[in-house]
Amino acid sequence: MFAKVIYRNIYNTIKSRRLRVMALKSMQLLGLPTYRINIDTINTCNLRCIMCYMSLEEMHQAKSEIMPIELFESIAKQTFHQTRFLELSCGFEPFMNKKFLDYVRIARKLCPGHISICTNGLLMKEQTVYEIFSENLLDEIIISIDGITEFTYNNIRVNGSFSKLLSVLNSIKKQKETSQKNIIVRINYTMMKSNIEELKDIYDFVKNYQIDVLQLRHAKLTLPFAHLYNETLFFHQELYDFTIKTIRTQFEQDKSKTLIYPPLFAESNNKTSVANKANCAYAFFNFIISSNGNVNMCSIGKIGNFHQQSFQEMLESPAVKQIHQQLLKGDYQELCKECYIVSDIGDIQHKSTFIQEKLVPDRLRELKITIENKPIAP
Repeated sequence: MFAKVIYRNIYNTIKSRRLRVMALKSMQLLGLPTYRINIDTINTCNLRCIMCYMSLEEMHQAKSEIMPIELFESIAKQTFHQTRFLELSCGFEPFMNKKFLDYVRIARKLCPGHISICTNGLLMKEQTVYEIFSENLLDEIIISIDGITEFTYNNIRVNGSFSKLLSVLNSIKKQKETSQKNIIVRINYTMMKSNIEELKDIYDFVKNYQIDVLQLRHAKLTLPFAHLYNETLFFHQELYDFTIKTIRTQFEQDKSKTLIYPPLFAESNNKTSVANKANCAYAFFNFIISSNGNVNMCSIGKIGNFHQQSFQEMLESPAVKQIHQQLLKGDYQELCKECYIVSDIGDIQHKSTFIQEKLVPDRLRELKITIENKPIAP
């Protein structure tokens, strides 16, 4: 975790895209891994969270697809040795793939970098947790919760079970105590008006379940979630600031816990953007791989498919070379206009950081789902 923070801080300190790319190239020449890869081995989820595209009925009309383990191993052999951060889940629930741990074992064998998963945790059986810790398969387990009471959790995470979540957290806590493995446990919490006030009790929750990191994120909404726009804390700035001021003192006094949170609105000076589109270098190292083999280069879009091309062929394609040349020239407006990565960490004084009414998420665009301003069926 410490190395991950150092790497991120160095990247954020460099304010020029060209200098960032030069730093990445220098690391590659030294034989150091530089890629950040997110990969899904399946395209389904067991939950229907109210702010997530997986709550759309159209998403469930798409055919469920598990990445063949042979394809995963081929991808791993081509990319993982150059990967600094590997997240074995991106937009779906990894444990919907019943053999997911076999994929993780391949990753642990071939990837020298930081390996994490992002999951809702509900499909993690006690044996699953035991195998992760006993075999030291992961560096970090990230669990999304979005509520610490049964009412709030079950209302936001539709089809979820708060009691089952607590059971899984207890299993993880038990393994942390008995295995002595240094696997980081992080909670992701997407903040909205309907769950922000529960954060006043979050420190006790984190301490009780031996959570190492609490990461708070603002809800980022696009169509067809217009009915939830008032849930974003852009419209409840004083509530957000008061809540964070209340809890951050507790975390500051406990050095064993880490709190990651967006800037306070009152403390923002319009210079809060960690990475803006003018200096971002994500297109040179961030790749998102779908269960069907498609490869997206950050938010710019598809650059190839592992069923048809090698990774090296994708990187050396005229299209990718042209994109990189455009970015190095500073011509990014058209390429990056639908970026959600930088907007997620952008200036909180701008409404577009929270709501992008014209943005079509990658997953919906890929499935050619029509975006309409309509409520989501429960």
